[in-house]
Amino acid sequence: MTALLTIFGLVGLLFGVYFVITSLGGFLSGRQYRLPDAAPAARIAAIIPARNEAAVVPNLVRSLLEQRYPRTLFDVYVVPNNCDDDTEAAARRAGAQILRCTEPVSRKGDVLRQAFSQLCATGRYDAYCVFDADNVVHPDFLSHVNRAVHAGYDVAQGFRDSKNPFDSWISGGTSVFYWFMSRVFNESRARLGLNCHLNGTGFMVTDALMRRMDWDTRTLTEDLEFTGLCALNDARIGWMPGARVYDEQPIRLKDSAIQRRRWTAGALQCMRRYSLRLLKKATPCSLDIGLLFLGNLMNYVGLLSVIVSIMRFWPLLADHPTGLLAFGLAYVAVLWTVCAVAALIVVRGEGRLCREALPTILLFPLFLFSWMPINLYACLTPPPRWRMIGHTRSLSLNDISDRGQS
Repeated sequence: MTALLTIFGLVGLLFGVYFVITSLGGFLSGRQYRLPDAAPAARIAAIIPARNEAAVVPNLVRSLLEQRYPRTLFDVYVVPNNCDDDTEAAARRAGAQILRCTEPVSRKGDVLRQAFSQLCATGRYDAYCVFDADNVVHPDFLSHVNRAVHAGYDVAQGFRDSKNPFDSWISGGTSVFYWFMSRVFNESRARLGLNCHLNGTGFMVTDALMRRMDWDTRTLTEDLEFTGLCALNDARIGWMPGARVYDEQPIRLKDSAIQRRRWTAGALQCMRRYSLRLLKKATPCSLDIGLLFLGNLMNYVGLLSVIVSIMRFWPLLADHPTGLLAFGLAYVAVLWTVCAVAALIVVRGEGRLCREALPTILLFPLFLFSWMPINLYACLTPPPRWRMIGHTRSLSLNDISDRGQS
């Protein structure tokens, strides 16, 4: 039992140390990462999969059509799928072109595969950008995409921000998670020369890459899966810190749990399909992403280690109930404080520190802890079917700027 506990603890420790070093170590490598300037040249198509998004898709289309990038060099396409509202009409009125799915759609990856196939066949574009229908984007987004193409990246991820960071502690927790992923995780990897990780929306892929490897994702997390496929195919994933996309976060715990269960189930699918292949390839990028795919497994290893520790010391602690209670409370208090301070640092780093942010900071530990039962449930149940989470925050870029979020 002691040997098993030691092995579990050591594996979990090494895994954690690796991600601390790669997520923070990049900041020791020099100045902030920045793409080189480039004159507008890339021909870009913006792709927006949309299912019952009539309330929000017009704001995204307008924010794209108002880009500070030559209008002759880009087009905006909305791809309605399985809609029973007027998403298509709303997109047309806002100025978008429409692409139609000619095959059944069960997940976002199906939409993207059909959209890329149709647009690649035209030969009109150098790159494609993918957005969720509830997004709005910064006016310079496409200019940064042009820089990424000029710099030679096959794929590039933009900065994923939030439209509604402090509507609730749930939307706040999700916002802090994405701010960390953008500001720390991807920024550090860009400085270290590793591939960044796609996170669902606001990313670019080149036409040349789509012709070389196609979009062939089969899991519930097409972004994570495509990140792994890029590593297996030696495709470079860059970082566009100035290409900011504003995403609507779930407000209710129920909706957040549905979303995170889907993420975990998709991550487990990616782990089973690709982890060994990525580790066997043994390049810096494939090893990094292969270890990322093992993240959920490491969570279970860590949980098992805690359970084994409790079982081992329980007889001793049971004889001292007061000490057991004090130890438990102190342990929780320390963890809670560490997580809350981390949230404070992230929120302050994004310039969002205000009174409305206080519930997010204080309850961020609860947001993180809530991930444990969600992960466990996803591990013990079959992968869920896609379920829509309604989007209602119809905010323009000006609305976000007025709220101090640009």
